[in-house]
Amino acid sequence: DEKTEFSPFPGNINQLLFQLEPYVKVLERTKGAMPEFVNPKYKDETRTLFKKPTRLECMMQAFPTVLQGDEAKRVGFTSISPTLCFSPVKNTVPDGLKLQQNNSPPGVAASGEADQYNAIRTILRSVGCDVKDAPVSDYGGIKVVPGPKIVLKPNFVSCPVEYKTKFPNPNEVKITERSSLVVSGEGVVIESLELDGALVIDCEEDATGVIRDLVVKNAGWENVVDEESVDEITRMRGYRLHKMETKKITFKSDGTIEGGYHPDAKKIERERLEAEKAEIARLEAEKAEEERIAAEKKAEEERLAAEKKAEEERIAAE
Repeated sequence: DEKTEFSPFPGNINQLLFQLEPYVKVLERTKGAMPEFVNPKYKDETRTLFKKPTRLECMMQAFPTVLQGDEAKRVGFTSISPTLCFSPVKNTVPDGLKLQQNNSPPGVAASGEADQYNAIRTILRSVGCDVKDAPVSDYGGIKVVPGPKIVLKPNFVSCPVEYKTKFPNPNEVKITERSSLVVSGEGVVIESLELDGALVIDCEEDATGVIRDLVVKNAGWENVVDEESVDEITRMRGYRLHKMETKKITFKSDGTIEGGYHPDAKKIERERLEAEKAEIARLEAEKAEEERIAAEKKAEEERLAAEKKAEEERIAAE
C-alpha cells in the first residue's frame, strides 16, 4: 500500500510460544540442532528443473521430535480440519489450477477468500443457524463456493465458543446462498434475522444493540468475473465485487440507531395492529348496541301505535 507501506494482504506470522526454562534445557542438550529437510519446487512433472532455488530448512513444529524422556511425556496436539484454519494464498492461478486438477487445494486468492467465508458458515451451522451454500463458481478455471459472504469482525466474535452468545437463538437466523453479511462491534447480538441480500451491521464502541425480527431482502452484492482488470488484486482473484444494494444498520454510542431499524419494530407493529383490531371491535360493539336500542325503540313505538289503533277502533265500535 503506497500510503501505509504495508502489504494490503492479510498475513500469518505463525506464532509459536515456548516456556523458556524447559526450552533452554533442550537447547543446551541439543546444541540447537534440529531435524532438517528440503522441499524442492519443480517447474513441471519431469522434476528436472527447479522453479526457484531449493534450500535446507528446519520446521519450528519439529521441536517436539527432539524431546526425550520426561520432556516428551506431555507432548500432544489438537487437529482441526484445514477448512476451518488453513487456506494459504501463495500460488499463481496457473499453479493453482494444476493443484486443483490433482484434487489439492489451489491456494490462490479466490480460494483463500472463499475458504474464509466457508469457515464462518461452518461454525454458524454448527451452532444451529440456517445458512445455505451458493452454487460453485469458476474464476479463471478455479472453482470455489463464493458465498454467502459472511465477515464477522474480531471485535464482534473471535472464536467458536462465542457464537452461541452472539447468536442466542440460532434457529431464528436464516441466510440465503446469495447473501452478504458484515458485522462489527462488541455490543451487538443477533437474536433473529432473515437475510436475502446484503446487510452491514456496525456497533460503535460503548454502544449496544440487538438484531431482532429483522427481515432484509435486497439486490445485494455479487462477484463479477474480471480476469483482465488493470488492478492487480482484481486479476489475482479473477473477479470484482459489485455492490448493488446494501442495508446498513449502525448502533450509535449515544443510544440512537441509524438505518431505519428498531429492534422492537415487529412488536410495536403487532401491538398497533392489536390496538387497531380492538378499536374496530369496540366500534362494532357500539354500533351493534345502537342498533339494538333503535330496534327496541322502534318495536316499542309500533306496540304503542297498535294499542292506540285498537283503542280507537273499540271506541268507534261503541
